[in-house]
Amino acid sequence: MRTPFSMFGLCLLLAACGTAPAVLPPVPESSAASQASSMQQPRTEGWIAPLDRAAERVTKKPFGIHVTPQDSPVQPERFTGYHTGMDLELLPGETPHDVTVHAACTGEVVAAQRVSGYGGVVVQRCTWNGEPVTALYGHLALDRVTVSPGQTLQSGDAIGVLGTAYSTETDGERAHLHFAIHHGAAVEYKGYVSTQSTLGAWVDPATVITSGGS
Repeated sequence: MRTPFSMFGLCLLLAACGTAPAVLPPVPESSAASQASSMQQPRTEGWIAPLDRAAERVTKKPFGIHVTPQDSPVQPERFTGYHTGMDLELLPGETPHDVTVHAACTGEVVAAQRVSGYGGVVVQRCTWNGEPVTALYGHLALDRVTVSPGQTLQSGDAIGVLGTAYSTETDGERAHLHFAIHHGAAVEYKGYVSTQSTLGAWVDPATVITSGGS
C-alpha cells in the first residue's frame, strides 16, 4: 500500500527549499553593454557655452592647435606652443563690449584680475565628470566684470564683456574669448604649452559645453 505524504515531510521539504539560493534571471547582453557605456560617458553637470552661437565662433584657434609666429592662423602672433583652450571670435557686426560672457558652469569664482597675455581674466572652480576643474575666461574688460572671488555663479550667469581689441583690456590681443578648462582645483593661467603630453592637463572645451550656449 502507498504511504501517504505526511504534513511533517512536506514541512521538511519546504524548509529545505527555503534555504536554497535564489537564482536571478541573466541580464541581457545589450542591457549590460548599455549600462557599462552609460557609466563611461562624461557627466557634463549642466555646462553650457560661455558665448552664444559658440560653434560659429571657433574659426581660428581651436583646442590643441600648435602655433608659431610663422604659421599661426592669427597674425601677428607672439606665442608658440599647443593651445590650451579654444578661442571664440567676434561675429560680423559685433563689438566687444556688446558681447556678454556667461558662466559655463556652476561654481565659485576664484580669480578676477589682470594677467599677462590675457588682460582681464576670470577663473571659476567647477566640476566635470565628477572631478574638480577650473574654467578660465580670458581677454575680458576687467572694469566691466560683474563678479568677484568667493562668489558662487550658476551656469548662465553673466560674468562681463569682451575687452577692446589691441588694448590693455586684452593685453594687446585681438578681441575674442579664450576659454579653457583645466583638470584639478589649482588655477593655471598658461595659454600654451610646449608638448602634447602637457596638454593632457586640460580638457577640450568643445567636448564639455553644448554648442548652443546660454
